[in-house]
This record gives sequence, C-alpha cells and structure tokens, in this order.
Amino acid sequence: MRIRALLLAGLVLTTAACTGQADGGTERPTSTAAPGGLANPRIMNCANRNASFPGEESGPVQTEPDDLVVEPLIIGGLRGWADADPIGHGVDGRYKVGVVLRAGKTATLSIPADYHKAAGLLYSDAVRDAPTPSEADHAITFTACADHDTAFPGFLFVPRRQHVPLLIRPEHGRAAREVVSFFAGR
Repeated sequence: MRIRALLLAGLVLTTAACTGQADGGTERPTSTAAPGGLANPRIMNCANRNASFPGEESGPVQTEPDDLVVEPLIIGGLRGWADADPIGHGVDGRYKVGVVLRAGKTATLSIPADYHKAAGLLYSDAVRDAPTPSEADHAITFTACADHDTAFPGFLFVPRRQHVPLLIRPEHGRAAREVVSFFAGR
C-alpha cells in the first residue's frame, strides 16, 4: 500500500512541480530515430522524473501479489486490473501507472510495434498530451536514483479494454514479455 500512496501523491504533484528537464532528458543514445521508440528509448532518471516522494528513501519498496514484477522494475497493482473497473484508475484510456525501479538499477519498458496503435507510455512531459497511443512513447529506459528505490509517475494510454504485451529488459538481463489485461478479463 505504501507504494500506491507514494505514487498517487506523485501523480498529483507531477503537474504542479516539475524538476529537471520536462522533455524526458537529453541523455539519449546517438540515433536519428525519434525518442520514445525501441531504436531510441526515452530516458527517464532520478533528475527528470517530474516528482519526488516523501519517505521514498526509507527503504526498499515491498511488492504485493497484484504487482507486475520483473526485477528491477515493479508496476504496482497492474496484475489486478483484469477484472477491475477502469474508472478507478483513470479516464479516456489514460491510466495512472507508477513504475518503480530498484536503487541504482536500469530497465527499459516497451510496447511491441504491433501494439503501437493500441497502447502508449505517457511518462515524459514531451508526450503527456499525446492524442492517440500512436503518438505516445513506446520505449522508455528508466534509471533509479543510486541510493533508493525510485518511483516514476505516469500513465499507460490504452483506450479500449484489451490485453497488451509489455516488454521489460533489465540493463544486463534478458527481456521478459508480460501480457497485461487492461480491464479485459483474465
């Protein structure tokens, strides 16, 4: 529950108090591809995450059964959305989803190309108001603060009830494919 309370507080603060760079940062691999895709993932880190949370340095985040966990990345409660009411999580297909990374770790969260018209990632101010999932980010590399588990507030943009695969690749590990039900049953 602590992770959910911290992320909810951060989502409220996100629009009011931005820290660092609002566009998702300039620390990108050299690429001619637009940021936010697999060829050039958007970079989110401790300095540009648009929020900080009271008490986040008090220890590691504890996971719960409904959390999507592919160490070092955690998305709180996401597995419980299959049978949930979307109204409790957002509006117009924009669902509040906080990503947490373990202290000092890096992982990339992405949506496969076949699903770019159906789902997008809204964590950077550069795409926060994307009118369609196609115009959102589809790959973000998150890097936690060195000394504590780090929450990144944002939204998953999934306008209709469906199952969407998410790819999670830890910095020095193999990618894991996790299919998530966005209010579409199990």
